[in-house]
Amino acid sequence: MLKKFVRSLLGLLIAVQCIGSAAYAASDDITGHWSEPYFRSLNAHGIINPNGRGQYTPKTAISRAEFMRYINRAFGFTEEADISKYKDVPKDQWYYQSVRVAVKYGYISGLSKTQMAPEKDITREQAITILGRLCKIDPGSVKPSQLKFSDRSKISSWSAPYIKWGLDNGYIAGYSNNTFQPKRSVTRGEAAKILYFFTGTILNQENGSYNSTSLNRDTKNVTVSTPSSLTGITVPGNLYLSEGLNQQTVTLDHVTVKGRLIVAGGNVQLNNVQAGELYLQSPFTGREIKVASAGMSSIAQVTTATTAQLIQTNLQPGAQGFQKISVTGDKNTPVTLNGRFADVTLTGKNRLITVPGAYIQSLTVKGAAAIEGSGTIQNAVFASSGAVSSIEPATYSFHQGVSATITGTKVSTNRTQANHTLSPATLQMNVAGEAVFSITSDDKAGVRSVMLGDRMLQSGTEYISDAVTGSIRLLPAAFQGLSNGAHTLQVIMSTGVNPTAVIHFTGGTELPLPDNTIPQGSVKDDLGQNLQFSSTHGHIANRDVMISLDLGQEVVVQAVLMDNVQLAMPEQYTILGNQIVIKRDAMLALSQGKRGGMTATLMLSDGKTLSVPISLV
Repeated sequence: MLKKFVRSLLGLLIAVQCIGSAAYAASDDITGHWSEPYFRSLNAHGIINPNGRGQYTPKTAISRAEFMRYINRAFGFTEEADISKYKDVPKDQWYYQSVRVAVKYGYISGLSKTQMAPEKDITREQAITILGRLCKIDPGSVKPSQLKFSDRSKISSWSAPYIKWGLDNGYIAGYSNNTFQPKRSVTRGEAAKILYFFTGTILNQENGSYNSTSLNRDTKNVTVSTPSSLTGITVPGNLYLSEGLNQQTVTLDHVTVKGRLIVAGGNVQLNNVQAGELYLQSPFTGREIKVASAGMSSIAQVTTATTAQLIQTNLQPGAQGFQKISVTGDKNTPVTLNGRFADVTLTGKNRLITVPGAYIQSLTVKGAAAIEGSGTIQNAVFASSGAVSSIEPATYSFHQGVSATITGTKVSTNRTQANHTLSPATLQMNVAGEAVFSITSDDKAGVRSVMLGDRMLQSGTEYISDAVTGSIRLLPAAFQGLSNGAHTLQVIMSTGVNPTAVIHFTGGTELPLPDNTIPQGSVKDDLGQNLQFSSTHGHIANRDVMISLDLGQEVVVQAVLMDNVQLAMPEQYTILGNQIVIKRDAMLALSQGKRGGMTATLMLSDGKTLSVPISLV
């Protein structure tokens, strides 16, 4: 009896299972449909899911709210805005949160100031406009009349530039009868196809590690929305690091981007990255995007329209790094530069900040920009009036009728040579005698130290600086051991603009150079262990670096270098009694992108040097 009951129960379960399978198969409405691969892929990433009956309804029109939900999922958007002004978005509707997120990220606006129309079908021109905004394109001035469709009069003026962009990039197409039908509703199948090719390969695994095998074979773009690393990848189209990253880290190593490298969020490390264009833009005012270029990276054009920090302190010899930088944001979106940069253009009322040690070879100012910080600008061209700079460029010029305020003074006259020069610029010497050089300066800069070749001279015994006459007198001891040939004399000034002259010496002597290999005194740190520093917030080693000295009273520290970069006093370091204090903020800037350790070099007044290793933890 029991066996008979078990057989009956088993038969019933099998029957139920078959009925369930048959019902699911009957409800699957995309198998064999042209949209199937797009739905399957987007479903695997949690972007578009079937309804409770297992259906995707590919032929059904998609609402504006549904399109927002899929966009939010695809790009990892989660933050929400206040949408109380939209009176047609009730709090008790499923789409309330989707609309809040969409408004926060700024890719959609209502049909009016008070109407979002979330339940209306999204139109073709609305959908392509949203994608264009996400891709950060410059819409330009394309007019509907410039498009070749027979129904171009029905295309809205605000959508025409985005439609042209969508056509050029293959995200949308017209119909065989030469119409575009801008007001036509987008079906769910069409939406799936558009999103599939626009996002391309979606990399959204938390802390994922990706290589070339991770990419789709039939798409060009790559979208990253979670902290991750990409190694050894060539992206045929655009690489989009989305706003969903917030300020989390993405590392690109040996990556080539054929299209645009779009950074809308994150802390991005570029190691050996090649790209024609890097574009930075975020909808969040005041939230800094940080991008560091290292190794053999080469980015032809960088455009930043948002609060950002560009770091270029760890490039290998021969690397081009950020070749040209264009700043387009306003004064509420400051751009900070850390490192050495060749070509920077300010396009309007921008705000540029340079950290201590930063260097700009050529700066072009096309608007009433604010230039702040303590870096060095070798040459500046002012093409528009109203700029204010707290940094005095070594040389500068003005377009006709243009003026700028430089270090508090209104200036409109070109300066074609650096504000510190040595005279004579060249000097012939055939005996180890004295040589006097005059310093021409139009500010109150002081002499910090003097170098002949790669050797720092000792004040008082090898040179004398006279602030009254503005001269440097080299004494015979400075030329001891000097070989025949050309030697560069460099005077280190307090402003960071260091004039040079060339000495052609033909009276070589057999006298030895001073012994700089054995330092006078010793170096120790105040903890009795190796010096450490960390750029991680809250780490115990994230503080000022203090070097305790034990030197003779007649020996003083003349300069401090960090990995061969001379520090500015008192901005970057101070001397307190028998301690050198390298400030935390200076260390943060100098250690950016570095690993392992750094070396502090103390230049002493007796011509000797002390090297102090600092471990980065």
